[in-house]
Parts: sequence; C-alpha cells; structure tokens
Amino acid sequence: MMRVGIDSYSYHRRYGEIRVGEVEPAAGPPWPLEPSPVLAHARALAVDDLYLETCYLPEPETIMADTLAPAGPVRVGFSWGHPWPAGSFHGLDGGRTPAAEDHLARWIAAAARLGHPVMRITLGSPASRGTEPASVLVDRLIAPTRRAAERAGEVDLKLAIENHGDLRAQDVLEVIERVGLPNLGVTLDNVNLPRVGDDMLAGARALAPRTLLVQLKDHPPTPDMTMPGGARSVALGEGVAPLEEIIAILAAVGYDGAVCVELASLGGEDVDELAMIERSIVWLRDHLPAA
Repeated sequence: MMRVGIDSYSYHRRYGEIRVGEVEPAAGPPWPLEPSPVLAHARALAVDDLYLETCYLPEPETIMADTLAPAGPVRVGFSWGHPWPAGSFHGLDGGRTPAAEDHLARWIAAAARLGHPVMRITLGSPASRGTEPASVLVDRLIAPTRRAAERAGEVDLKLAIENHGDLRAQDVLEVIERVGLPNLGVTLDNVNLPRVGDDMLAGARALAPRTLLVQLKDHPPTPDMTMPGGARSVALGEGVAPLEEIIAILAAVGYDGAVCVELASLGGEDVDELAMIERSIVWLRDHLPAA
C-alpha cells in the first residue's frame, strides 16, 4: 500500500528560502528553523509520512523525540542534502568534500537515534554539477557513497539517493550497483528526470525497482525545465505531468512506500503553499492504490 506524504521543501518560502523568480510570501515573517509549523500542518492533514528537509531544522544533535512529537501518528523522516542557506553542502558535493560526508554522518546518527527507517540523500545538485563527464563524477562518488551506506547499514537505516538534477537515471543506478549494498536505493523525483534529459516515464520505469521514497510534482503545460529548482510547481492534478502513469509504474513493481507532495519553484506570483499542499493531498488520496 502506498502512503500519502509531504516533503517539507514544499514550505521553503515559508522558511525564508526564496528561489530565483519567486516572491516573498505575504503570509508574514519567515518561520524559525524548527519543525513545529510543518509537524502541525502534517498532523492536521492526517498524512501518513512527513519528510523534513534538514536545512530547515536545528542541529541534528539537538533533535529529540519530543521535538517531533507534535507530528503525532505521522511517520517522520529526514531529507538531507539540499544546499541552503548559502554555504551549505550540495549533498555529497559530487564526492569532492569530506566535510559533506561528516555532515551526513551526523544526520545518519540522528535518524538512527529516532528510529527512522529511510533517509533521503543527494549526491550533488545542478549548481554543483560542473561540466565533467558523468563517468568521472560517478567514479568519484562510489567511495564516499559506499562509506555513507556502510555507516547507515550499521544502524539499520536505508539511504535513498534522489535524482536531484545532477545525474541521469542511469548514472544514479550505476552508483547504486557499484556500491553494492542492500540499504541503498532511490528517491524518485519525477520532474527532475527531464531536467537532465531523461524522459519522465522511461526514467520512472528505470528507477522504480530501486525506489524507497517518492517526491511527486506537477507542472503547467509549458514547463521551463531550465529554471533554478526546476519547472514551476502546481498542485498535484492541476498540471499536465503524467502522474497517474507514474503511480501505475510504481504499483507494477510493488512499491509500498511514501509518495510525498513536493512543491519546488513557485513562480513570480504569491501563492498559498498550504492550500496547494492540501489540494495535493486530496489528489493523492483519490489516486494512490489503497491510500
């Protein structure tokens, strides 16, 4: 059974992260970097899962079970690797930066202490990608990714690599195959597939068998995939992305994890993220198998 979820990147403007082309929300000053507003919204919506972007959280060592208690029965996990604020690591930074590994290790320890089964990670970002051939980048990523997966495996945590606009689906799968550890899988982001030249449905078919987590996005009829953060997001079911086909692809391989609404770039007009998330949750409940 697929589960209905939210990724807290959907609230990025509320936390003060204004992407290129976006406007500041009219809802008031930015939220502090702590999870209570998101936990309360997720609980009010009675979703199954909530993945918290670690860039919007306090230091991992300060997060206790009580910190996440306002989520109630909602299952909470971490999404690590988004490069915000300025100066933050771009995931594993393409394998270039040992300090990024150390930062990930701290969040692995926090996830293990809190009993999380899966954590989303990134290996880099479009901004850190550079122009080197993918083969060079993949080669450099094998050792640090293996070390991270080994560390996570010691505490029974699965790591789910997002196709984050830095690598094509085939490259993500090559990293996983060459690392060769059973606790390493995929976070499938459907709109990030065409950002790097992958067909959305073909890429979803390739990644689905290794998918541990899904970040689902919708986009308008003429998406600009070159925008920072990817094409402008609309509420699920209000755009033209082939969402039902992607869900069918996941169902065909027996996927039974969380499908999280994720709002990325929100464009140059003020919008109500909370209402967009709420409409997206309704759509997910209407369309996920047995949700």
